Amino acid sequence: MVVSHFTALVLFSFLVSVVFGVLSKNTPRERALYGAKVFGVFVGIALLLGWIMYPAP
Repeated sequence: MVVSHFTALVLFSFLVSVVFGVLSKNTPRERALYGAKVFGVFVGIALLLGWIMYPAP
C-alpha cells in the first residue's frame, strides 16, 4: 500500500494531536478543541513550509 506524503502528514498530525489533547487537558471539550487546534497548526505549518521550500532545488 502506497501512502502519499500528504496522507502521511494528515495521519501523523491526527495521531499526535489526539495524544496531545488527551495528555494536556482535563475536560473532553477542552481536549477536543485543543486537539483540533493542534491538528490545524500541524497541517497549516507543514503546508506553509512546503510552499516556501517548493522553489528550492
